[in-house]
Amino acid sequence: MIKFPRLIQNLIDQFCKLPGIGPKTAERLVFFMLKMPKSDRENFAAALTQINGSIIHCSTCFNISEKDPCSICADKSRDKSKICVVAETHDLAAIENTGDFKGLYHVLGGVLDPLAGMTPDRLKINELLAKLQKNKISEIILAFNPDLEGEATMIYLNNLLKPFKIKITRLARGMPVGADLEYTDEITLSSALKNRKEI
Repeated sequence: MIKFPRLIQNLIDQFCKLPGIGPKTAERLVFFMLKMPKSDRENFAAALTQINGSIIHCSTCFNISEKDPCSICADKSRDKSKICVVAETHDLAAIENTGDFKGLYHVLGGVLDPLAGMTPDRLKINELLAKLQKNKISEIILAFNPDLEGEATMIYLNNLLKPFKIKITRLARGMPVGADLEYTDEITLSSALKNRKEI
């Protein structure tokens, strides 16, 4: 097994800490960066350094931002009676990029996953409940991935939110555009049938 210089190995090890990046991918990224012009590497390093202390969490929705409140919470045109609850900031970004949701958000900071140490006390659940007690909210949209952890989080939150007697909805599930019926799993197909719309 080849031994890389210490500085190269250190950079490979740092890339390996990122989700979905294994040793081989980390090596490819490092050697790609070594081929980049020095100015591009410096810009990359500066961008990493600048996020230290410059990026904060909005005290209202817990979205990442450069200011508090974030631009979404500060926008007076948003519908403050609707809150879309998401696991992470990148989920918020995906929904926001559709341009279809004009309400506010609440970022939990993860989903329930006891095996990974993600218990209710580690999520921004109490902050969500406090928000419901202080504000007039007409609808909570639970927008989580349709996996085991996402479903568990949805069920847990639904039980907590029921006493507030507000409308609780979830994202519709179904077949993605371009999917083939014969290759679609039964859960997705069943969900697509239940969420069918009149044409």
